Amino acid sequence: MDIELSDALVETWVTGWSRTHGYEVRNEGRIHSASAPGQDEEAEYVLYAPDETDLRKVASAVAKSPRKLLTVIAEPDDDVMAVNEIDGLELLSDEEKLMVCDMANQDVEDPITPEDFTTEREDFEGWTLFTVRQGDNTAARGRVAVVGEFCIVDRVYTAPDYRRQGLGTFVTRALLAIAHEHDVDYGLLVATLDGVQLYEYLGWETLADVHVFGSPGASDRRRPSHSQIDELN
Repeated sequence: MDIELSDALVETWVTGWSRTHGYEVRNEGRIHSASAPGQDEEAEYVLYAPDETDLRKVASAVAKSPRKLLTVIAEPDDDVMAVNEIDGLELLSDEEKLMVCDMANQDVEDPITPEDFTTEREDFEGWTLFTVRQGDNTAARGRVAVVGEFCIVDRVYTAPDYRRQGLGTFVTRALLAIAHEHDVDYGLLVATLDGVQLYEYLGWETLADVHVFGSPGASDRRRPSHSQIDELN
């Protein structure tokens, strides 16, 4: 696939991911941060191949607040553990993967809704929420944002009672079909360790490792996962 990991690509993912969460994005050179409006003390900083100056600047800010996070996106198997020693940061997660797909290889048509289920689509500014229901129960859900030539798939989740029925695959395919309504060439997402196998089956490739750091010993810490689930109701 003719796509390379770069700061511009990471900025694109941050923009789309933030959009589906309702976050505001700030880009200061190669330092990208995202937070809910008015919640700067809960900012997450995202860096790709950071230089020492940027790394120390961000790490110092994160070390002072239990609600701030530092995410370093790196080439697969790159050793970034040295970050753990800067300003006393603690590694919180290193299991997520940044993945990419060629949209030319993804289905354009909406997938067939499974029997006994209904779907609901809600369009917002720059992103779409897709929900699968069975009666009054929300069975699965996912989001997609479009940024330039990329679509960013996010927060694909299946409720425990509905797992192993193919709903995760269905939601992902439905989101990509929605993205095809725009002029997109590639898909981006961050997958949990459990989700990597599903996305590989759907034609996605691992592009980078995702490492999340925070202040050590914090009791009131934000969840470090980038695939945070919605409240299903």
